[in-house]
Amino acid sequence: MTIFNQAMRRTFRNKIKLIVLFILPLIYILLFAIQSQNSLSIGIVDKDGSILSEKLINELSKMNKVDVIRMDETEVYDKTVSYQVDYSMIIEKNFGQKLMNGEKPQLKEFYLNNREKFYYAKNIANEFVYAMQTLAVGADYNEAEFKQAFSEYENGKLVITNNDSSEQSLKMQERDALGFLVLFMLYMSVITAGLILEDKSSGVFYRVFYAPVTLFRYMAENLAAYFVVAVIQITFIIGMLNIFFGMKFGSHPLHAYLFLIVFALFCLSFGMWLVSLFKKPFGAYLTIIFLSGPLAILGGNFFPIEVMPNILQKIALFLPTTWVMSGVDKIIYDGQNFLELSLEIIILLIFAGIFFAAGQFKRVDIAKSE
Repeated sequence: MTIFNQAMRRTFRNKIKLIVLFILPLIYILLFAIQSQNSLSIGIVDKDGSILSEKLINELSKMNKVDVIRMDETEVYDKTVSYQVDYSMIIEKNFGQKLMNGEKPQLKEFYLNNREKFYYAKNIANEFVYAMQTLAVGADYNEAEFKQAFSEYENGKLVITNNDSSEQSLKMQERDALGFLVLFMLYMSVITAGLILEDKSSGVFYRVFYAPVTLFRYMAENLAAYFVVAVIQITFIIGMLNIFFGMKFGSHPLHAYLFLIVFALFCLSFGMWLVSLFKKPFGAYLTIIFLSGPLAILGGNFFPIEVMPNILQKIALFLPTTWVMSGVDKIIYDGQNFLELSLEIIILLIFAGIFFAAGQFKRVDIAKSE
């Protein structure tokens, strides 16, 4: 296990690598995943002035740490483009009447950045509209009976299931946190596998084979070391988020933990393929920096892919980051466990096999001296 131990020491003695693997992920999660969910200003224009439009505004106000600002329609453009409000909504006339008739009134929305919390605000509005449509159906579209049912709904006698806003906010934080962790796992793939290129560049790699060490043993022990580093990275980040921020990641952190270990297998094969394309470590490090951003964005690491154009959604299906985030969504939002993610696990393992095979195919016989 000499090569394994050496790879571990080289990784954990390098302060820059330790910062990228363990410190930067936490910093990014704290700055963007958690802090970004702590404030949202919604500008509301209520042109209807009905009981139902007031109820919708009240539902939006219940969202965790949200500031609802009432505006005139003439203020929407200026306040949105100047970022005085993050998200604006216009409730048109006859909004309440259309709901009582079982119709689905349209809500005009204005925003500059398509952040995930805007997506959640839309869901709150859509869930409210659906709930009122359900009341209308139950009241047989009779206005008097609808008002009676709505009164009971207001007084808590009639319950229509809706997710608690603070709980939903925590789920979004958990998803964003894992999205950033996935991004830094991609960095990890090349930071660790790049040790082989460092050995080749310095000539250490070739001197190793003067000892009784086979190429298979050299590669196997290095891969084992890289996998252990990945597991430590996942354990550290998940543990810190669970202990200090109370993130459960669905029903239990173990399910997200195991699923990310499967993704770590892909990262290792991806890293081995990427370093096989270069002779110097700098090229591999630079490439992962340029590749990881598009992979994360198109894969939905920072927002649901449903908000992207259809063409980008189709492209995303061919990216491993899409499938890891699909599994993350099922764990966090649907409460599924590790064993229920068979589709995502199989696809990630297929990706891992493809890149591992490509790495072996592209790799020049590194046992030979250049």
